[in-house]
Amino acid sequence: MEQTPQVTLADIPANRRLVDELLAHKKITPEGRDYALDFLTPADQWGLWISRLFLAAGSALVLCGVVYFFAFNWAKIAPLVKLSTIQGGLLCCLIGAYYYKLERVSGQILLLSASVLTGVFMAVYGQIYQTGADAYQLFMMWSLFIFGWTVISNFAAQWVLWLAVTNVFLALWWEQAALPERDMEALIFVGFAALNGLALVLREVYVARTQAAWLDRRWLRALLTIAVLVPLATPIMIWILDGRDVSASVKISALAGLVGHGLLYALYRFRFRDMWPLAAIALSGCILLETLVLDFLVMNFEDTEVLMFLLMGLATIAIFSLAVLYLRRIISVMEAKHV
Repeated sequence: MEQTPQVTLADIPANRRLVDELLAHKKITPEGRDYALDFLTPADQWGLWISRLFLAAGSALVLCGVVYFFAFNWAKIAPLVKLSTIQGGLLCCLIGAYYYKLERVSGQILLLSASVLTGVFMAVYGQIYQTGADAYQLFMMWSLFIFGWTVISNFAAQWVLWLAVTNVFLALWWEQAALPERDMEALIFVGFAALNGLALVLREVYVARTQAAWLDRRWLRALLTIAVLVPLATPIMIWILDGRDVSASVKISALAGLVGHGLLYALYRFRFRDMWPLAAIALSGCILLETLVLDFLVMNFEDTEVLMFLLMGLATIAIFSLAVLYLRRIISVMEAKHV
């Protein structure tokens, strides 16, 4: 007989719903509920969150302004001014990050800005001196140059930027340097899934061993899950829509995509029990089913578009309704185990 795994207090998330359930079962008093909610959500939390949001948005707008400034005024700016301006901004960001320290959000944002300016500098340098380097080399060097301070940053957004740059480098390298034949070209999706999947696994392992608060963010887990699901689902959709015309690499990537979906589901359904990744996996499954139904309807009801769109609408309602009902059932099971 299979034994139910023991749940410790450390496995139970402290949130508003749990506090309300404890009050409903008369395990705590109303005064205890108010005290617990004040502890979980301090009064100044919204102010802190808004200030950080404005800091991040302002930094992003300034960086976008820098990029567009050079793009629209390229011919009117002397090469020395271009390079010295970007280098000055990069140096100021690094000095500011050192001054404010990487433990503070302001220092982390400045380091992130320095990483973006590194890419801008390399692009401007390549345009001025016409180095002849391929685009993938720019992103490769950009990824290498910022990797050192990314490791020590302890900032999730910095790692997201580095991973995005690395993904672009991998895509451009595959297209410009690897030059795969048709039977091999779809294997790039396996590469993307492996790279982002490795980042997701390392994140889970590191958080489990060190309980690092900066990395233990649900949005980061959900974002990495989506970054894995997109390359897993793409070859499956290609195989469904193209049918017999697909290459062997598409079939291999599609099979790997199905296995990857199953592994992600098992990981977040039974190991970590997190609804955000499960919702992303369910959405990916719904999109794949929608693609399958659409392909079937186009092949069999092409001459009657009205009927085809009607059936497609009904299928969409049915697929997403079943997905929502299943997710609600999973939520109920998870809550039952926590209470």
